[in-house]
Amino acid sequence: MNNDINTITTPNNSKAAAGVILLVIGAILLIDQLQLLFIPDWLFSWPMWMIAWGAYMCAKYNFQKPAWIIVILVGVACLIDNNVPDADRIVWPVAIMAFGTWLVLRPRKHKEEYIFDKPKEPFHFDKTAGPEL
Repeated sequence: MNNDINTITTPNNSKAAAGVILLVIGAILLIDQLQLLFIPDWLFSWPMWMIAWGAYMCAKYNFQKPAWIIVILVGVACLIDNNVPDADRIVWPVAIMAFGTWLVLRPRKHKEEYIFDKPKEPFHFDKTAGPEL
């Protein structure tokens, strides 16, 4: 009798992906320092890092968690606010309205007990376990 369990091992590609991302970021920073290509200043601002972090969260959680949307929208609002003169009068009220709309329209998670027409009755320990007559 053979009791060996054969498992399929998958290679861990996260280190390779992180290395490629760091190589690309380093190359872009080097090109910016040597001024070989025109790279706008806003590309390396903190709102762009928020947008990149939101995109990373989106890819990592496969669009399942909504936190990436909030991070990206805050990054976009700050990026517009920093680069468009007098945009803060419009950007933040619109961002707050968009967040309120999302709160109203997002799908609700239903509790298990209210999926059917009548809610489940709580279990009572003092009842006997026999069939009801």
